[in-house]
Amino acid sequence: MFTVFARFRSPLLFSALIFAATPVAAKDRIGLFNGLALVNDAAWMTSAKLQVNAWADAGIIYNANNPSDNYNGPVVFADRANEFNLHQLGLQVFKDVNTQGGAWDIGGKVTVMYGSDARFNTINPYGDKTWDNNLIGASQRFYKLAIPNAYLDVFVPLAKGISVRMGRFYTIMGYETGLSPDNFFYTHPYTFQYGEPFTHTGLTVTYPLLKNLTVTLGAVTGGHSLVNGVLDGNGGWDGFDNNMENWNFLGGLNWTSQTGASSVALSVITGDVNSDNNLRAFQRQTGRIKQDNRTFYSLVLQHDFTERWHFVLQHDHGFEQQHPLNNFHSAQWYGIQTQTRYDVTDNLGLGLRAEWFRDADGVRVGQMCPGCAQLATGRADYYTLSLGLNWKMLNWITVRPELRYDWSDGVKAFDSRNKDHQFIVGADVVIAF
Repeated sequence: MFTVFARFRSPLLFSALIFAATPVAAKDRIGLFNGLALVNDAAWMTSAKLQVNAWADAGIIYNANNPSDNYNGPVVFADRANEFNLHQLGLQVFKDVNTQGGAWDIGGKVTVMYGSDARFNTINPYGDKTWDNNLIGASQRFYKLAIPNAYLDVFVPLAKGISVRMGRFYTIMGYETGLSPDNFFYTHPYTFQYGEPFTHTGLTVTYPLLKNLTVTLGAVTGGHSLVNGVLDGNGGWDGFDNNMENWNFLGGLNWTSQTGASSVALSVITGDVNSDNNLRAFQRQTGRIKQDNRTFYSLVLQHDFTERWHFVLQHDHGFEQQHPLNNFHSAQWYGIQTQTRYDVTDNLGLGLRAEWFRDADGVRVGQMCPGCAQLATGRADYYTLSLGLNWKMLNWITVRPELRYDWSDGVKAFDSRNKDHQFIVGADVVIAF
């Protein structure tokens, strides 16, 4: 969907996307290059029922605090102040699964992302010790390469039809997503940034209990907070390489009204966050037995009051036993965010987002980017108000200006922990190819 290009850090990758696409007349295409029509209309692509799409997202944020380290934190994703950023250069190859045909079908998706957002979508969100530095270069610490989706879908024609997903995939939890084209606002709420997992590795099974009610059950890797008895800041939901011994339950219920105007989604993840080896190492070093369950749920309600008025209410709540950052006492976090949007025209929308997020024990906010700035920590409440505009200039370019005000109660979370409030003004552009 959108993007103004400033400082392309990967010109070869961008050039490859341009080279792969040539305009082809097709009224149903959406994209600068007609949805990469040259690729999608190729005989071998249509024969395999494969599709490809791509986008770019770049923007800039002005921070009224004028932080000396150019850091908007604890806001993440759009965390760099007063400078242009290529947030995402994304490419997806996918095959949709036919769930209506009554026959076995196989599909899947691979998503590759480069940019400043990728460090929050990597296998290890800390990034500095992962494989992508060998490819990109460790000196570009804000720019990473990520593969947030790499999964296989299988449709099993039993009973009403069973959909199985295996691999690495974006979470079913919460409302917003890590892919820029799928969100109304430029920035993200704290619930998304600090409360929820971004991605999972594992398997899910989805089944339609009723025409408008589906259930999802799965097993995914659960993360780790200790490695050989030492705290791992990752906290682990989005990890991959160090937590394959540790599995969590992931489940969800999704209901949609008969008219489609209302929906409710309830999801939960629960399980241990350390492998047996890590727990034994902790016990050897401390003489203590660590209880390690972490449970988190997310409830999302959506309702269209009219064809133009849209409303979202989300509530998140998580708790973890003996959290290392809370002196091995239990810790919890929870929050509420709402989004109210109005479609002024088919191409112009206005949105207001409000949020309260409580990091009750100071274990969640400020863990996203160690080493790149002074981060907030400690027990606190975080509040934010965002006023956003979503303007689709053309069918392939969307501009998202946003005014956002944040304030904290309990710690000075902003401007290198010198202020308890922050006002930012920004805009990004998303271009669909």
